[in-house]
Order: sequence, then structure tokens, then C-alpha cells
Amino acid sequence: MIPHSLLLESQHTDSLANTLKEIGYTFERVKSLDDVTKTLEGGKFHFFIFHITDVENGEAQKQLTELLENYPQTLIILITDSTKWDITATLLKQHKVYDFIQTPIDLSHLQFTLDRSFQYLLTKQKSQLINEAENHLYKRMVEIFDWKKSLSHKENENIAADIIHQMNINLFQGSGIGTLMSVVSILISKSKLDLEGKNYSIPKPVMDLLSENYEAAKSMFDSMSISQSVIDDEMVVKNLDSPTKLLSIIQTETETLNEALNIKSQKINLSQIPASVTGKKIHFDEAKLSYVVREIFLNAIKYSREKDIIYLIFFHKENFLELKVINPAYQNNDGTNGIPEKYESFVFEPFFRISSVVDDSYAKFEQFRFGLGLPLVKKIMDQHQANVQIYNIENNFRNENTKDICLTIRFPLIEEEK
Repeated sequence: MIPHSLLLESQHTDSLANTLKEIGYTFERVKSLDDVTKTLEGGKFHFFIFHITDVENGEAQKQLTELLENYPQTLIILITDSTKWDITATLLKQHKVYDFIQTPIDLSHLQFTLDRSFQYLLTKQKSQLINEAENHLYKRMVEIFDWKKSLSHKENENIAADIIHQMNINLFQGSGIGTLMSVVSILISKSKLDLEGKNYSIPKPVMDLLSENYEAAKSMFDSMSISQSVIDDEMVVKNLDSPTKLLSIIQTETETLNEALNIKSQKINLSQIPASVTGKKIHFDEAKLSYVVREIFLNAIKYSREKDIIYLIFFHKENFLELKVINPAYQNNDGTNGIPEKYESFVFEPFFRISSVVDDSYAKFEQFRFGLGLPLVKKIMDQHQANVQIYNIENNFRNENTKDICLTIRFPLIEEEK
């Protein structure tokens, strides 16, 4: 994943913007500290980067403290020089900034610092989630091995039940292997041998059920084959093409998913690609990007409700083309809404699920299953040297005080050779 940065614009950070472009990192700029909070509320940034001259006064440092408290998942990186070591040391000591970059900015040192900081951020998020999972496991163990509860309820559970539950979700819940086995069992019990003992007769409803679930199981194995091909493919996409080619992929996949949209009378609203990207190119593999578009559309469709509108919007920002897929956020089984902040990076890990509910209505459209959808989307985007994130945002499309889920892909833009 490519880190996404928010850069406080000044004469001292112009060279940094050019260096970030050179190493292919995505970023956005704000003109003042007062704009930072609003921008952080409307998007997801791994780093906030500014020059030390912009935080020398007390009011600016107070704002910095508020940002640190309100946005702990955004690391603060300081640009400094040898004349400001006293302020730099103070900010580092007070943990108001995570790391610093000294001017003149060296490309390799900048990339090393940001990469190292990004790994720290991911590790921090993972440790928080693991701690929560350990607490949950501990509570489960107490419940299971509490002898009083065991005597009163004759409970016969064990931790392995959780593992079996996950296997059931990934392989056997809903139509597919499990149901196919059930139908075969019915087929055997309901079929009748003729008088000559040579042929079996099968009731038509049983045969129809068998055919239906055979197709569902076949679709499951097809998706496993596609997933395996993506997992095994380590090639970085070298081909370049116009960003406008994305529109034909989106159009094709929208038509393919029309039946899926009709299940809950949903609609997709698509914006145009900004004219400002004319003459620029992106890394482009049509087949792989088709997989990505299908998966992110299906995610939005499955987790939206009746008559919801799904928005797909393009933006040209700095050195990248941004594609946002936005759909309403609803309550999860655990009481959280949409994509809780603590899960934002983990939804891209294999087999991770916020909800364990499987909806068979969309099974025939899926090319990735078993909790591999977003992990494979991330892998494909990595191969395109692009960034993908998913997070909650404030609702700006509907006149309601609610949140939306926003999946954002950022394609680095490459100048077309003349």
C-alpha cells in the first residue's frame, strides 16, 4: 500500500511535493493549519507533513496537540533544518511529532523515513486489534472453563468451535458444497429403481435442485481458480494506457451486475473523468482492473440496502487520479457502523470479515470469495503501483446526519511521452 499524505503548503514544502511525485507517493495539500481538521475529517491520511516554521508560535502548537489527540491514526512528520534543532527536539520529546526529515531533502532518506513510519503505523494498528482479540479469547476461555457454569448448563464448548465456525462460513454456508451434499443425499433417498433393476427415476424437483446447486458449487470452484491465478501472479503491470479506458470497464461491469442491482432496486451514479487528466496515463491491465471493479461494486451492492444509490466519483488531485466508490454505512452485528477505524487496514487481510453473514443472492456474480475479495483487490492495485483504502466519511450526498463507506483508489498519473 502506498502511504497517502496531507501536506501543509508553504514555500518550504514545494521541494517536498516534487520529491513525493518523483517517488510515486500520493498526497494532497492544504493552505493553512485551520484547513487541516476539515480535510482530515473528509478523508484518510497516513501522514500529516509540515515545515517547522509553520508551528513556531504557541497557537500553532496547540492546534498540533489537538490534531494528535483527535487523529491518532495519522502520524505527524516534521520538516526541519539545522537552525531549528531546539524546537524540533522539544516537539519530538513531547511526542507531538512522530519523526522528522531534515532539509535539504534527500530522496532516499525521505522514502526510508516514510516507509519506516508507515510500517510503525500498521504495526500499531495490528497490536491494538490483537490485544482486543486476546481479551475476547480470554473471556471466551473463562466462560467455557468456568466450572460453575459448566455444572449448571452442562456446556460442552471449546475454542476449536470458533475455527470450525470460520471454516463453515468460508466453505459451507449458503449454496455450494454444503447444500450440494445435502441435495445428493436427497437424490439418493428419493430415486427409485425400475422393475428391471437397470434405471433409477428421479423426481423433477430434486433434479432441478441438484442442477441449481451444482452450478453454485461450480461457480465456487471457478472463483477459487481465478483467485489462485491472482495470488500466483507476481508481475508488476508495465502497460500504460489512458485513464478514460476505465470507463469502458466500469460500463461493462455495471451491465454485468444489472441483475444484482435489481435485487434491491439499487442504482449506480457515475461521474465523468476530469478533462485535466487528458494526455496522462496510468498503469493498466484490463483483465485485472475488471476483477477490481467487479469486486468493489459487489461489496457496495451487498452492504447497501433497498433503493440505495452507489456513487462512483473521479477526482484529479496532485499527481494521481482518485476513484471513490461511496455507499451508505449501516450497523454491523457488533453495534459498530460501516468500517470501524480499527479495522480499516485489516479488511485487506485474507479471511478477515466484519460480518459473518453470507448472502447467496450475489454468489453467481462473485469472482473472489472466502474473505479474499479486498485482499486480492489490494494485490492487484499494488501491481498497478496504486493505493487503495476504505473508511467511513460524513454523509455529503444525502440530507441525513449519517455516515457513508468510501473506498478510494489512487492511480499515479504518468505524463504521456511526446
